Amino acid sequence: MGEGYKEYQDASSFLARTRGALESREAANGLMLGIALRLLHEPNTYGSQPYYATVESEAGLQVAALMTPPYKLQIYAEEGHDRAGLELVAEALLHGEWPVPGVMSHQAVAETFAAIWRDRTGASYRIGMRQRFYELRQVVPPTYPPGEFRPATMEDLDLARQWARGFYEDCFGDGNYERTVATAGEKIKNGTLFLWVDGVPRSMVGRGRPTPHGEAVSFVYTPPSERRKGCATAAVARLSQRILDEGKLFCTLYTDLSNPTSNSIYQKVGYRPIADVVDLDFESRP
Repeated sequence: MGEGYKEYQDASSFLARTRGALESREAANGLMLGIALRLLHEPNTYGSQPYYATVESEAGLQVAALMTPPYKLQIYAEEGHDRAGLELVAEALLHGEWPVPGVMSHQAVAETFAAIWRDRTGASYRIGMRQRFYELRQVVPPTYPPGEFRPATMEDLDLARQWARGFYEDCFGDGNYERTVATAGEKIKNGTLFLWVDGVPRSMVGRGRPTPHGEAVSFVYTPPSERRKGCATAAVARLSQRILDEGKLFCTLYTDLSNPTSNSIYQKVGYRPIADVVDLDFESRP
């Protein structure tokens, strides 16, 4: 496929080549690293054969690519990346007839790959979401509202599914929420979904994608009637502190840059921006 390009059949072999580079900036690379580590232990997590690839030069690893269909292609590339490495990835994906719905990476990398993909397929692209990655190493305690923080139980399943749909629709605005709704039940079963409760549940938050020294906070949702009461802030602060108390050095989370409320909430409890990425959707080929 090209000198320096290599595909891998499993997460173990992919991580053997990429783990050092990804862990050198563990928080910023936490999405790819966390997914690869989960696939290492649960190969069928996403119900499809993942795509794993790297491109190397004499200087070492230049590009790492991971995709778990039907989700977007993720690309890690060294600063000052070479376009040729991204071209090799695009050629391999086309040769293997992989369905590529979009790409997620730092803006320059994502836009370069999207332009390559457009040139080869005729498929245009548009911005799906601009995201900011945050890291927290110490919680700044907020003013807590009335209520308590507790794990969600199976008695909360219907509500969690309803809120998961709301979470998806707030983030993406389309009707493809089935996988996210199913994730709510999975998180309850494995003890990674939590609620802020004041008489009744007011807000939810989840944890996941652990890496050697960190873990992601996600699935943050408060129904519209309960917003602006501090419940989401409280839930995020409590879960972040729990993760740190269990021995992790940091927590991460990702936000939609177009949502100033969520970006403000997280910074209030100690999250600091570390990287921006862009999520590009590929349009149908003409």
